[in-house]
Order: sequence, then structure tokens, then C-alpha cells
Amino acid sequence: MDAYQAVDSYQPVDPMNNPWEAAAHQYTHPPGEYTDSQATLFVPGVYSRDQYDMLSILANIHTRPNPQIDIGPVDFSCAMILCDLTKSDDPIVYANDAFCYMTGYTLDEVRGKNCRFLQAPGGKVKARSTRAAVDERTLRKMRKAVDKRTEVQLTVRNFKKDGQPFDNILTMIPIKFKGKWLCMGFQCEKE
Repeated sequence: MDAYQAVDSYQPVDPMNNPWEAAAHQYTHPPGEYTDSQATLFVPGVYSRDQYDMLSILANIHTRPNPQIDIGPVDFSCAMILCDLTKSDDPIVYANDAFCYMTGYTLDEVRGKNCRFLQAPGGKVKARSTRAAVDERTLRKMRKAVDKRTEVQLTVRNFKKDGQPFDNILTMIPIKFKGKWLCMGFQCEKE
């Protein structure tokens, strides 16, 4: 039987399938080779190691009203972290693999920390302290954006786990999601 005969003899269950899709499905999954499962295909939380629905959060950021900063297309190759602004000291609650690769830190090493730890070699930075590598004007802009829940984009000197400095093009987008204020930080190492 060739593909054209399969199209003539196969009636797809889903009327949205076109004849080519039906023939491909028939060729790949002939009748009797598999059983239809009644099990749920999607289990809440099984695809998220941190219980944050990042796709929905990114969709909300993309469709936010009155954006102040055009972040352009974003996918998970972009270094990003998520901070919970409703918790004391605005801790990191999520960091993707691109962020970990860029900074050298693991998720377990950054989770629960305030992002300021990136502003000094070794990560030893106290709240509201001055930073040798970051000017006070930049710090004030970041603090104001967090306090007022406004968007900001700036370049800030950060340090990787190995102590190597880098200029981080940082975009901070606050968003209210499921009743909580969160802040997504998008990072890009300036070359």
C-alpha cells in the first residue's frame, strides 16, 4: 500500500487533519500498534522543576499593558531570573540554564539570594551598601525600579562565580502574576 492508498482508506478521527497528515499518521502508527491511553498527558508541575509557570509568565510579560521597554523576541536561550518581590529581600526564585551558564553559578547557589550578590567578586554584598564596581546612580535606578514596580534597562558591572567581571545589559520587568509581584530579569553579557 502506498501513501495515496492509505489516504483513500484511512478516515482521520480529527477532522482538522489534512490528507497528507492522515497518511503520515497512518504510516507512522498503523492500526493495532498502540492503544489509546485515558491517562492525563499533562500533569501540573511535572515539567517545571521550580513550580513557576515560566511560559505563562513570559506570555504575561509579552502582553503587558503599556510596556516601557521593548524587549523584542525572547526565548529560553536568553539568560533570565525571576525574583519574588513579595518576599523579604526580593530573592531569586528561578534562574534558567542560560543564566547559570553565563554566571557560572548553579540554580541551588542562587536560589534565595538577592541579585546584588552578582555586584562583587565572591558575592559578598550587604543590602544598601556601596559597591566598588557599581556606581551609586545605577544602584539608585535599580532600587527605584524595584520599589515602584517600574521597568528599567541599564548596564551594570557584575561578576561571575570565578570572579571575572562582565558588563551585564539588564532589563527588569515587574509583573503581577497570580496575585504576587514578581520581577523578571533578562541579562545579556555586553561584549
